[in-house]
Amino acid sequence: MLSAIVHGKEEHGTEVGKAVLAVARDLDEERRLLYIDLVFAFLGEDERKKLEEQMARQGYEYQSDFARRYFAEGRAEGRAEGKAEGKAEGQADGLRAALLKVLGVRGFALSPELTRRIEAETSLERLERWLSSAVNAKAASDVFSDA
Repeated sequence: MLSAIVHGKEEHGTEVGKAVLAVARDLDEERRLLYIDLVFAFLGEDERKKLEEQMARQGYEYQSDFARRYFAEGRAEGRAEGKAEGKAEGQADGLRAALLKVLGVRGFALSPELTRRIEAETSLERLERWLSSAVNAKAASDVFSDA
Protein backbone atom coordinates (compact mmCIF):
# COMPACT_ATOMS: atom_id res chain seq x y z
CA MET A 1 0.00 0.00 0.00
CA LEU A 2 2.85 2.38 0.79
CA SER A 3 4.30 1.74 -2.67
CA ALA A 4 0.97 2.71 -4.23
CA ILE A 5 0.94 5.93 -2.22
CA VAL A 6 4.53 6.80 -3.12
CA HIS A 7 4.70 5.50 -6.70
CA GLY A 8 1.06 5.59 -7.83
CA LYS A 9 1.49 8.55 -10.16
CA GLU A 10 4.69 7.23 -11.71
CA GLU A 11 5.09 5.22 -14.90
CA HIS A 12 4.68 1.84 -13.17
CA GLY A 13 1.85 2.97 -10.88
CA THR A 14 -0.57 0.62 -12.63
CA GLU A 15 1.56 -2.42 -11.79
CA VAL A 16 1.93 -1.31 -8.18
CA GLY A 17 -1.84 -0.84 -7.97
CA LYS A 18 -2.44 -4.31 -9.42
CA ALA A 19 -0.13 -5.83 -6.83
CA VAL A 20 -1.94 -4.11 -3.96
CA LEU A 21 -5.34 -5.18 -5.28
CA ALA A 22 -4.17 -8.78 -5.62
CA VAL A 23 -3.08 -8.83 -1.98
CA ALA A 24 -6.21 -6.98 -0.85
CA ARG A 25 -8.43 -9.83 -2.09
CA ASP A 26 -7.36 -11.88 0.93
CA LEU A 27 -8.19 -9.19 3.50
CA ASP A 28 -11.41 -8.78 5.43
CA GLU A 29 -14.02 -6.76 3.55
CA GLU A 30 -13.54 -3.51 5.49
CA ARG A 31 -9.75 -3.43 4.89
CA ARG A 32 -10.14 -4.61 1.28
CA LEU A 33 -12.52 -1.73 0.53
CA LEU A 34 -10.22 0.74 2.23
CA TYR A 35 -7.20 -0.46 0.24
CA ILE A 36 -9.08 -0.42 -3.05
CA ASP A 37 -10.23 3.12 -2.31
CA LEU A 38 -6.72 4.22 -1.37
CA VAL A 39 -5.09 2.62 -4.41
CA PHE A 40 -7.43 4.43 -6.78
CA ALA A 41 -7.02 7.68 -4.83
CA PHE A 42 -3.23 7.65 -5.15
CA LEU A 43 -2.93 6.54 -8.76
CA GLY A 44 -2.54 9.20 -11.40
CA GLU A 45 -5.47 9.56 -13.79
CA ASP A 46 -3.72 7.71 -16.63
CA GLU A 47 -2.60 4.91 -14.32
CA ARG A 48 -6.10 4.59 -12.84
CA LYS A 49 -7.61 4.27 -16.33
CA LYS A 50 -5.01 1.67 -17.32
CA LEU A 51 -5.69 -0.35 -14.17
CA GLU A 52 -9.46 -0.20 -14.71
CA GLU A 53 -9.01 -1.31 -18.34
CA GLN A 54 -6.76 -4.21 -17.31
CA MET A 55 -9.22 -5.27 -14.65
CA ALA A 56 -12.10 -5.15 -17.15
CA ARG A 57 -10.14 -7.19 -19.74
CA GLN A 58 -9.39 -9.83 -17.14
CA GLY A 59 -13.04 -10.02 -16.15
CA TYR A 60 -12.37 -8.73 -12.65
CA GLU A 61 -15.56 -8.51 -10.62
CA TYR A 62 -15.60 -6.03 -7.77
CA GLN A 63 -16.28 -7.80 -4.50
CA SER A 64 -18.26 -5.17 -2.62
CA ASP A 65 -21.52 -3.42 -3.38
CA PHE A 66 -19.73 -0.10 -2.88
CA ALA A 67 -17.08 -0.83 -5.50
CA ARG A 68 -19.59 -2.27 -7.97
CA ARG A 69 -21.81 0.80 -7.58
CA TYR A 70 -18.85 3.23 -7.76
CA PHE A 71 -17.41 1.74 -10.94
CA ALA A 72 -20.83 1.24 -12.55
CA GLU A 73 -21.53 4.96 -12.02
CA GLY A 74 -18.16 5.82 -13.56
CA ARG A 75 -18.85 3.66 -16.61
CA ALA A 76 -22.32 5.19 -17.00
CA GLU A 77 -20.87 8.71 -16.81
CA GLY A 78 -18.20 7.77 -19.35
CA ARG A 79 -20.79 6.36 -21.75
CA ALA A 80 -22.95 9.49 -21.38
CA GLU A 81 -19.94 11.75 -22.04
CA GLY A 82 -18.98 9.64 -25.05
CA LYS A 83 -22.50 9.85 -26.48
CA ALA A 84 -22.59 13.62 -26.00
CA GLU A 85 -19.20 14.01 -27.66
CA GLY A 86 -20.28 11.75 -30.51
CA LYS A 87 -23.49 13.70 -30.99
CA ALA A 88 -21.63 17.02 -31.04
CA GLU A 89 -19.10 15.64 -33.53
CA GLY A 90 -21.94 14.40 -35.73
CA GLN A 91 -23.54 17.84 -35.63
CA ALA A 92 -20.21 19.46 -36.48
CA ASP A 93 -19.75 17.05 -39.41
CA GLY A 94 -23.20 17.99 -40.72
CA LEU A 95 -22.56 21.72 -40.36
CA ARG A 96 -19.16 21.46 -42.08
CA ALA A 97 -20.69 19.52 -44.97
CA ALA A 98 -23.58 22.01 -45.30
CA LEU A 99 -21.19 24.95 -45.21
CA LEU A 100 -18.98 23.48 -47.91
CA LYS A 101 -22.05 22.70 -50.01
CA VAL A 102 -23.51 26.22 -49.66
CA LEU A 103 -20.16 27.82 -50.49
CA GLY A 104 -19.82 25.56 -53.53
CA VAL A 105 -23.36 26.24 -54.76
CA ARG A 106 -22.76 29.96 -54.31
CA GLY A 107 -19.72 29.59 -56.58
CA PHE A 108 -17.09 30.57 -54.03
CA ALA A 109 -13.70 29.03 -54.78
CA LEU A 110 -12.06 27.85 -51.58
CA SER A 111 -8.33 27.58 -51.11
CA PRO A 112 -7.03 24.30 -49.72
CA GLU A 113 -6.08 26.23 -46.56
CA LEU A 114 -9.62 27.53 -46.08
CA THR A 115 -11.09 24.08 -46.76
CA ARG A 116 -8.77 22.57 -44.11
CA ARG A 117 -9.78 25.33 -41.68
CA ILE A 118 -13.46 24.49 -42.14
CA GLU A 119 -12.82 20.75 -41.83
CA ALA A 120 -10.82 21.29 -38.62
CA GLU A 121 -13.35 23.59 -36.94
CA THR A 122 -15.07 21.97 -33.94
CA SER A 123 -17.09 24.87 -32.53
CA LEU A 124 -20.76 24.31 -33.34
CA GLU A 125 -21.47 27.98 -32.66
CA ARG A 126 -18.82 29.15 -35.12
CA LEU A 127 -19.88 26.64 -37.79
CA GLU A 128 -23.51 27.75 -37.46
CA ARG A 129 -22.46 31.42 -37.74
CA TRP A 130 -20.36 30.67 -40.83
CA LEU A 131 -23.20 28.72 -42.43
CA SER A 132 -25.68 31.56 -41.81
CA SER A 133 -23.22 34.06 -43.24
CA ALA A 134 -22.56 31.90 -46.31
CA VAL A 135 -26.19 32.14 -47.43
CA ASN A 136 -26.03 35.90 -48.14
CA ALA A 137 -22.29 36.60 -48.40
CA LYS A 138 -21.00 38.50 -51.41
CA ALA A 139 -17.58 36.83 -51.10
CA ALA A 140 -16.11 33.88 -49.17
CA SER A 141 -14.06 36.32 -47.09
CA ASP A 142 -17.34 37.80 -45.72
CA VAL A 143 -18.21 34.41 -44.21
CA PHE A 144 -15.03 34.13 -42.20
CA SER A 145 -14.51 37.76 -41.15
CA ASP A 146 -15.40 37.02 -37.49
CA ALA A 147 -12.64 34.48 -36.82
